[in-house]
Amino acid sequence: MSKRPFVLRVVSQGELDRALLGVQVVAPLAGKPERCADIRALAAAAHDGGASLACDLSLTGGACPAVRLGADVAFMPMDEGPDGRVLVWVYRGISGEGRLLLAAGVEVGEREHALLEHRLQEWRKSSDAAQAVARYLVCHPAVEGVVYPGVKEDASFSVAARTLEGGFGPFVDFRVRGGDTWHRVTCTPDDPMRQVIALEHRLKQLDR
Repeated sequence: MSKRPFVLRVVSQGELDRALLGVQVVAPLAGKPERCADIRALAAAAHDGGASLACDLSLTGGACPAVRLGADVAFMPMDEGPDGRVLVWVYRGISGEGRLLLAAGVEVGEREHALLEHRLQEWRKSSDAAQAVARYLVCHPAVEGVVYPGVKEDASFSVAARTLEGGFGPFVDFRVRGGDTWHRVTCTPDDPMRQVIALEHRLKQLDR
């Protein structure tokens, strides 16, 4: 996987919105049931058409190396609210309005690096818990459908394996036997066994 030179900056939401006006924005993980987007393929298609691609890393944070995969901009909100600060990765070769981000905002300091590292640690722990929950659901007699990018049988597994780092995220979607509604488990960095026990109680209610 080739490296693309980029800058890491902290900008305001307004600066980001202005720079990305008209730019295609995608999220690596989205939908219910959840699917992993092929960032490399989407970036290549955008570039073939003379456009740029931006990635919203609100969920994945640095666990998706979007710029390295071909995106021109990747961003992760740092504060709550519409006027909060945003951490952005910007490809040095970006053209158009996106170049505004190269000179915008301020340099990343220790606080931002600490936040990014904290998000990565939370991602890894939540992903480990989700992996255990997903495997539990796959084997559960009351469940007939499980969607989780970290399960090899999942349709997005191969894409997720080359798009995400440190795990496959906290969301596991499932459908109970005879039902057509997708339910979601949002896993946390806590003990996976406790989450499985809580899920078992939930399944008993849904399977009635």
